[in-house]
Amino acid sequence: MIYDKLVKAAEDHKQLFNELMVNHAEALQGLTQDVVKAFHGEGRLLLLGSGTLGAVTTLAANLFLHRLAIDRPSLPAISLCQNAPLATALGADGLGDQYLLRQMRTIARPGDIVLAFDDVRHGASVREALAGASAIGCGTARVLLGSDPSNDDVDYLFCFPQLAPARGIEASVLFCCLLCELVEADLFGF
Repeated sequence: MIYDKLVKAAEDHKQLFNELMVNHAEALQGLTQDVVKAFHGEGRLLLLGSGTLGAVTTLAANLFLHRLAIDRPSLPAISLCQNAPLATALGADGLGDQYLLRQMRTIARPGDIVLAFDDVRHGASVREALAGASAIGCGTARVLLGSDPSNDDVDYLFCFPQLAPARGIEASVLFCCLLCELVEADLFGF
């Protein structure tokens, strides 16, 4: 039984990886170029996420801040999912859906790239934050775990069918690692 679960998890992971490589390679290349352009122009990569994907944004920001594949200078990436006091205060006032948007409005500036990780359960607050980012003049991208990309007005949409919550988190981490690796390669020529 355990072996069957492991085989199923491996098959699901392979399917998600193939989805990224086959259906989203061109968009990932475009996003990479936009992030590199932003970094050259003193822009930043702002990462946000809903639910458990908030932790993925922190990991992704740290990959850019420290390193992934090579020793190199820090790259300007900020996770907007680390402010527990703000989340608690807004939640206590019934304003939890504004957590991302409020931070976006105070931190984002034209030329930044905003990358959101989301699943279909949390879409409204993420879409509001992305709309706010667009209004400011930021580039936008969304990694959506699920099959409902309706009402998305972003520069790049990466939609993955979520086979299981764990596979969705793995796909998000894989996406972050690939994006960081591609940005490093472009900026530092390896």
